[in-house]
Amino acid sequence: MLASPISRSARRFTVLLAQMDNLLAERLGEPLRGQGYRVSLSPQIEKVESCLALLHSENPDVLILAASSGGLALCRQLRQSGCSLPVLLLSDGDAISERAAGLEVGADDYMVPPYSAEELLERVQCQLRRFHNRGGGLLRLADLTLNTGSREVRRAGRSIELTAREYDLLLFLLERAGEILSREQILQGVWGEHFDSESNVVEVYIRYLRLKIERPGEKKLIHTVRSVGYSLHD
Repeated sequence: MLASPISRSARRFTVLLAQMDNLLAERLGEPLRGQGYRVSLSPQIEKVESCLALLHSENPDVLILAASSGGLALCRQLRQSGCSLPVLLLSDGDAISERAAGLEVGADDYMVPPYSAEELLERVQCQLRRFHNRGGGLLRLADLTLNTGSREVRRAGRSIELTAREYDLLLFLLERAGEILSREQILQGVWGEHFDSESNVVEVYIRYLRLKIERPGEKKLIHTVRSVGYSLHD
């Protein structure tokens, strides 16, 4: 599968609705589906570990939580775990203190009742513009994304910190996802044609990159092709 810049016409964005009753979830989900979004529902999530597992399986672009049903605490825990997925919190009231509390725990935006379809769609679209078109294209392979404008790398909702050279290597691989690349191609493309061809720098940085983007239990993305080189694919 080839990685490509995300566009509205290229894929359906996914919105995950959580920590809310089914009636509210269906009310919010209807206008989202009407605009072509894929909507996933999870009424109650007890632990942040369960939420992270759900984010890994559903791979949403935006998470919407009801603040009064445990959404505030869950949002705080997600941010503490390193998750940078856009989060929109829903409040039961319109008190300024409630909005402040939502932003303090790391929410990206806050909605107060009544929840109009027009406002919901605009706020979701705003988050997508901020996080998926921030000065550049977004390359995606499975649940791994790289924003070429912000240089932000994420997998399954978690933010991944890369050095400049690790970023260059991942970008080179993503732009050629599905291809089998020789060690010499990678060396020339990332380090330049004048770099010592006898160096093991490619192997070293492939190992560094694997440690950061392939946690235990996650699907392997960087594959070694014996006697040839490497290939990035899902």
